[in-house]
Amino acid sequence: MASISSVSMPKWGMEMTEGMIGEWHVAVGDSISKGDDLVDVETSKIVNCVSAHVGGTLRRILAQPGELLPVGAPLGVIADDAASDTDIDAYVASLQSAPASDDGEAAAPATEAPAPAAPQVDTAASETASPLRKPADSGKPAMAASLQSDTDDTDVAATPVARRVAALSGINLTLVQASGRHDRVTLKDLAAAAQAAGTALTLPKGRTLATTEADDSDLPATPVARRLAASLGVRLRDCKRTGTHGRVSKADVEAAAARQGRTQGQASTADSAADPAAFEEQALGGMRRTIARRLQSSKQTAPHFRVKISASVDAALQLRQTINSQRSDLKVSLNDILIKASASALMAVPEVNIQFDGETVRRYRDADIAVAVALDDGLITPIIRGANRKGLATISGEMRDLATRARIGRLKAEEFEGGTFSVSNLGMFGIDEFDAIINPPQAAILAVGTTERRPLERADGSWGAHTAMTLTLSSDHRIIDGAVAARFLAALKGFIEAPSTMLV
Repeated sequence: MASISSVSMPKWGMEMTEGMIGEWHVAVGDSISKGDDLVDVETSKIVNCVSAHVGGTLRRILAQPGELLPVGAPLGVIADDAASDTDIDAYVASLQSAPASDDGEAAAPATEAPAPAAPQVDTAASETASPLRKPADSGKPAMAASLQSDTDDTDVAATPVARRVAALSGINLTLVQASGRHDRVTLKDLAAAAQAAGTALTLPKGRTLATTEADDSDLPATPVARRLAASLGVRLRDCKRTGTHGRVSKADVEAAAARQGRTQGQASTADSAADPAAFEEQALGGMRRTIARRLQSSKQTAPHFRVKISASVDAALQLRQTINSQRSDLKVSLNDILIKASASALMAVPEVNIQFDGETVRRYRDADIAVAVALDDGLITPIIRGANRKGLATISGEMRDLATRARIGRLKAEEFEGGTFSVSNLGMFGIDEFDAIINPPQAAILAVGTTERRPLERADGSWGAHTAMTLTLSSDHRIIDGAVAARFLAALKGFIEAPSTMLV
C-alpha cells in the first residue's frame, strides 16, 4: 500500500503562529531521506530549516517562497513510488480541510484509511541512519588545499545545508565568499568555491546541486513571462504560478525578481510600452511584520510616559579601561556596564522589574535584561538572564555571543523571548537622546544616548568638564508611577557614576 506523508509548518517557540517560506533546497521528484533539509522558514525573529521526518520522494510543493502561512499549514508532500499521481491529488485535496494539531503537524485526513484507492499516511517510516552523516558514494573527492584550514568556522553564518555539505567535503567556511541572506554561505557559494578550486563537493544522499537551475522549458508559463524571466535572469522554477491554468505569469516573474534583488527596469517586453515605475514594492518579511504589530499594539495599549536623567560615565569608562588592560581575554564595553547597572537598579527598585499583560503583574526575583540588536531587516532583543547575579566578564562574553548569533539568525527562541526590562543603545550612532517604545509584556525600556563632554560645576563652585550621557526611561503608566520611575533612574545614575557599588 502506498505511503504518503505531509510536510507541515512547524512550531518553533511558544510565540510562533506563522512563518514565511524561504528557499526550497529540494525539487519535486527528488529522492529524500529522513533528516534531509527541505525548506527555509522565516519566523518573526529567526530563519530555520524544516527537515524531512520521513524518507521517500518529494511529490508536491504546496508553499512557494514568499508565502506567509500559519503553523500547521501543509508545505509539501512526500510519498513512496507506490503512490500514483491520482493518490497524491486526493491526498492534497484532503489536506485543505484537515485541522492542524497543537504541535503544528497537519492531522491525517479522516477519510483516508477506509478508501481502498486512497493512500495511507505512514507515520512510522524512517531511515536507520541519517544520510547527512555519509556521502552519496563511498569515495570522498580530494578537496583543494585552498579550501582547507584549521581555523574554527563555527561562527561563520551559513545555511544548514551548506554547513553539512562543507563538513562532508572538508571545506572550511571561513574560506568561502558568502552571498546569501544576512551574508550567509549557501550551497551555491560552496559549489562556486569548489569549481574555482577545480574540485567537487561531497553531497548527502538524495541531494542535488542547484535544483532551481534545472531545465524549466517544460514549466507552464505565459510567453511574456518566459521572455521577461530570460531578460532578468530569473528561473521559472523560482516563481509562483498564479496565472490561468497554473501557469507562471508576468506578475509572478516580477515578484521573483524583486525577491532576488534583480533590476526590473532593464527589461523590455513587447506587451509593455509604459516606463518602469519609479519605485519598488516589497512585502514585509516575517520579522518586520511582527515588529510592526507588537510595537503598534504597545503604543496604542500602554500609556507611555518618559523621564530623563544625565549621568557621568567617567568612572565607568575608567573601570572599563582598567579591566580591559588587565585581561587580554576580555573586551568589556560601556554597554556591558550599563546592562549590569540596569540589573542592579532593578534589584534596588523591584517595582520596575516586572511583566504586565494588562490584568496581572509578574514580579521577578532576577533581572533578565533584553538588549536591542540591530539587524538588516529589523531588530531583535537577546536576553542576558539573571544579569544581577553575573559579573562584567560573564555579561560581556554572553552579549558578544548572543549578538553574533542574532545577526546570523542562529538564536534559539528561549534566548530572545521574555525578559523583564530592555536596554536600547543608539549612542554609537551619535544620537543624543531618544524615546523608545516598550517591548510588551515588559513595563519599561531604557534608551541610551551618546557620550559627550559636558560642563560640570564642582562642589567648590568651580567649573570643569566631564563625560556624560542622557538616559531616557519609557514606562507603562498603568503599572509604573512617576515616582517609581524617578527612583529607578536615580539608582541607575548612582551605579553608573560609582560602578564599584554594583560589584559588591
